[in-house]
Amino acid sequence: MTTPVREPRMARGAARREALLEAAIRLLAREGARAVTHRAVAAEAGTTHGIARYYFGTLDQLLDEALRQLAARQVEEVRTLFDQLPDVAVPQRITRLTEYVTGTLASDRESGIARYEFFLEVARRPHLRTSLDEWGATQRAAFAVELRGAGSPNPEADAADLLTLVNGLILEQLALPVDDFETTRLRPAIARFFPEPSQPQLAIP
Repeated sequence: MTTPVREPRMARGAARREALLEAAIRLLAREGARAVTHRAVAAEAGTTHGIARYYFGTLDQLLDEALRQLAARQVEEVRTLFDQLPDVAVPQRITRLTEYVTGTLASDRESGIARYEFFLEVARRPHLRTSLDEWGATQRAAFAVELRGAGSPNPEADAADLLTLVNGLILEQLALPVDDFETTRLRPAIARFFPEPSQPQLAIP
């Protein structure tokens, strides 16, 4: 008779902890930071109140770790997406930045909402700023690569301004969604940060 293989205790613990953090992020997106309690997170994760308290002794610890988890996950997503991009012409750079933003909105709206809750929580919890700074720096660096490749004379500064604009547009779309967001709002806004392709000079006969 074969003895069933038991999942190692540390692996089970890591999985439970991960599930609790993901549950906290979902609650953060749906109901805001005030909804994130040990009891609510445990119910969302399908476990007991005692388990939530075991892994996160205080509510501050639970919320702080959830916010850091959200930041770390999206930092990794941005790095993975932009690290290996090929060198392409300006229109293609505009397209892939636009598709990146609209893709994140379509595939994970909850994380988008939770991100703006994160901004507000940093205002109340300054010790979380390091995680938010890393998040923003990663996105600015990715945007700067695109702008530098397109010939921007100051890609770092332009990337910072572009990210601020994109964040505002995403917040607006999350709150007041419109069907033509990509074509009428987002793409034109991104395109303004890219230099116009040079036109070939016509030979004078």
